[in-house]
Amino acid sequence: MTSAEGSRPPPVLYYLHTFHMVALEQSFTRAARRLDLSQPAVSAHIRALEHYYGVPLFEVRQRRTHLTASGEALFAYINRVFHLLDEANQVLEATRFGQHGLVCFGASTTLGNYLLPTVLGAFGRAHPGVKFEAAVGTSADVLAWLKADRVQFGFVEAPLHDADVQVEPLGQDELVLSVAARHPLARRQRMSTADLVSHPILRREATSGTQQLVDTELARAGAMSPTQLVLGSTEALKQAVLQGVGLAWLPRLAIRHELGRGELTSITVDGLQICRTLSLIRMRGARLSAAADALVREVGDALAHEPISTADG
Repeated sequence: MTSAEGSRPPPVLYYLHTFHMVALEQSFTRAARRLDLSQPAVSAHIRALEHYYGVPLFEVRQRRTHLTASGEALFAYINRVFHLLDEANQVLEATRFGQHGLVCFGASTTLGNYLLPTVLGAFGRAHPGVKFEAAVGTSADVLAWLKADRVQFGFVEAPLHDADVQVEPLGQDELVLSVAARHPLARRQRMSTADLVSHPILRREATSGTQQLVDTELARAGAMSPTQLVLGSTEALKQAVLQGVGLAWLPRLAIRHELGRGELTSITVDGLQICRTLSLIRMRGARLSAAADALVREVGDALAHEPISTADG
């Protein structure tokens, strides 16, 4: 669009919605079907947008419709626009009904994989009109999604510091030294820090925030164990421990069922307890919808009922 055309009114939201759907579906035909429009109407909307911006927004490669570089740039902004509109709809619907809306959030892996499925199941039954979109990744991923307007808020398990983000503690998760019930060390139940140094442990990768916390606390206690094996996820560590491969510091949230069934045993290390704070993050000043606020309270309540103990018996 040239400067001379700057006074022209912007494209209607209806056309931008069509553009958004074509980008998501990678097909004019499927987008038309989803929007209940004819394919010529969809094509006309896209042509109008391309004429307005003066650049092609789509190209066809290998019989699929792809965004051009200009289209990718527009798509990023349209995502933000629609998230803001969704937020406005949620606030209005929550104010009017209190039981409707879309809750779009991010969660780091321990919370996303081991706590939220249970919480969301019960919450969904109590709030059938509320829909969820959850993205699970590292705490750094959740922060990036929040700042890019991909999610409305997030649950994280690593310390985060960002001037634009509000961090609110929700609870704690203990990291426990875990071993398979059939492992010879399972009979120990307790050990000193001096004993711990002599036993190699399974570890996460060095960039893992959880592993960094564990290693910091072990070093502080003079109990830095050698490494037996490095694995790239909490679930991989848990499965290796269950198979009797060795010892690992695992989040209690991730192994509470295995501890309850007697498949894993935790070993108390005298004078050493490792806990991390689980937090809610949102953009500073952002308001949560009524449904989102209710979900956050449910997560906080669930964490409050999780035990933090140095022994499992």
